[in-house]
Amino acid sequence: MSQHDIRTSDHTDGFFEDVHTQLRWGDLLLIATVPVILVGIYFLPRSTLEGLVFDTTAPSLLTAYTSHFVQLDGFHLLGNVTVYVPVVGMAYLLCILSDRRQLFRITFLTLVFVFPVALSAMQVIFPRERLIFGFSGINAGFVGLACFALTGYLGKNISERADDRYAPSLFFFAVGLIALIGLPARAFRLEIGASSLALSVLYLGIGLYQQGSPSKAEVKAAIDRPGYFETAGAGFGLLAGYPFVAFQDAVVPDSGVLDVYVHILGFALAFIIVFIYVSVIRNEKQSAANQASDGTEAAPE
Repeated sequence: MSQHDIRTSDHTDGFFEDVHTQLRWGDLLLIATVPVILVGIYFLPRSTLEGLVFDTTAPSLLTAYTSHFVQLDGFHLLGNVTVYVPVVGMAYLLCILSDRRQLFRITFLTLVFVFPVALSAMQVIFPRERLIFGFSGINAGFVGLACFALTGYLGKNISERADDRYAPSLFFFAVGLIALIGLPARAFRLEIGASSLALSVLYLGIGLYQQGSPSKAEVKAAIDRPGYFETAGAGFGLLAGYPFVAFQDAVVPDSGVLDVYVHILGFALAFIIVFIYVSVIRNEKQSAANQASDGTEAAPE
């Protein structure tokens, strides 16, 4: 594998110039709409807010969607916006620097317009009465996107040995941390955490076996590109730090309880959907390339 396949190896511009080139004001505006909407909804009358909350004993399609944009106190709102900004910012940065702007846009719209109803619908399977509200489940979905995008970023900017096929290594790493930090002991916390971390190591081992370890030259070249290596580190830091922030009782309002289920579901569902989507697209492109190659070989001279 040759170094010239790394996207940034032939760039004369630095990291910040590259980011400035890849940024689109339309994308930034799209990202900014969510905090604006959350703040606007928060200032609605209390009675109106309570009417937008999803009640599992009396579900409706409207509240299934609106409940995820309702925050009933200022601390809850501040917490979700504080998580949203760096998580979505990191996911966007990883995507645009790995030539996956379209993936970010599609996933963003899916998380904002489809995921709220999907997450609410999956809450109905619990027989007990529950009131569901807050943006944290959608935030978890953006972490799932960032988890997948990090592997693509590594492959495009650090070492071409990093491949999307091994993205589950990061996924299971995060799930393992979430289980150990967020699950109660009665929910097989240690078993789920240990199994997930073992799967993470297994995927990593398979990747290293099939792709090989990064060479010293690749590592040095990555370090010599200021900004790109640090962004990869920040991406890892996001995945490692998210469970400690999102799965603490302190992040929920006094009147509520931490919904571990919706956090895990949002994170896992987003990652799985993106992983399958990219895998299908890759397989279709590979099939088209193979057919074109066969057609070329079969063509008469």
